Amino acid sequence: MKKLMKLTQEANRLWVQQFGKKQKAIDYSGREIMKAAYNDRNSNYGWNIDHILPLSKGGKTVDYNLVCCHILTNNEKADKFPCFKANAKEFEIKKRQKHYVIIARNTEQKKSDDKIINFMDVTQGLKCWKQCETRVGNVFTGYVKVRVEVETAKDADSLFGKYAVFLSELFRTDCIFAEKNDMGYLNYYSVMFKNDRTCIFTLVVGNISTKEDTQRLLDDCVILNTYNNYFARKEDFKSIQIACGMKCYENYFKMSLKCKEDIINTRVQFGSSLIIDELIKINTSAEKGLKNVIPQFGFYPYNFIFEKLEKKLLERI
Repeated sequence: MKKLMKLTQEANRLWVQQFGKKQKAIDYSGREIMKAAYNDRNSNYGWNIDHILPLSKGGKTVDYNLVCCHILTNNEKADKFPCFKANAKEFEIKKRQKHYVIIARNTEQKKSDDKIINFMDVTQGLKCWKQCETRVGNVFTGYVKVRVEVETAKDADSLFGKYAVFLSELFRTDCIFAEKNDMGYLNYYSVMFKNDRTCIFTLVVGNISTKEDTQRLLDDCVILNTYNNYFARKEDFKSIQIACGMKCYENYFKMSLKCKEDIINTRVQFGSSLIIDELIKINTSAEKGLKNVIPQFGFYPYNFIFEKLEKKLLERI
């Protein structure tokens, strides 16, 4: 893990060198950062200083090898070289004279791809068809299931609706479904009967193509788990439990055909505040912490929270 730098004159100098007098800026991946949020991991605008050519690859701590970027961008880049993905965009580290720079990959090709196709033009339509390619090999879809129980049935629909919007924003998906009871689900915390105080939310997160995508999905679940501790104290929630998993398909077509139905019909054992399945475990940092843990009904307890975020939330109670 990289050592966090204190807010020093060097950090301020590098900011001014790269962004001038701006108090807000956009890093190379397109994320917004704020000068006052240096090293603030609880801020949406937190940033720090990264080595363009990683130290592990021979990079030096000199101005021309340092870049101010969002904390998430830094985490996604890590020590990858020469290619990496940040903010869902592909980049490459290339040598320019005596130093290295970060450039977007296939920039010109992407500009061409973004061009609107006129399908009334036979040439453009058939060119598009020829460029369409089938994805080869296994593909993965992420999903999150959240069991929510409120204290009373009064105004439950309003609270469920508000929570659904929060889930959609956090996981950046509109593919969210709800069941107004937990019939067919197993859980330790409530008697199995139909009621208006319980709702199961199912989110289909989309194609998960890299381990970084899987880690991001798990991190979002940990963020949600942290906020749920706040909601349980501040709002009219009795309990909130999260299940995070992935489905594997032979190809993209089968994923498109079956994933939504498969995920909606998946029933899980809600026993902890956050549980994850085998595919999430082996493709994320959870692997080390759960090495000797035995899964229950295919899921592992992973009751992690982000402590700094929780501290900030508790200050609001």
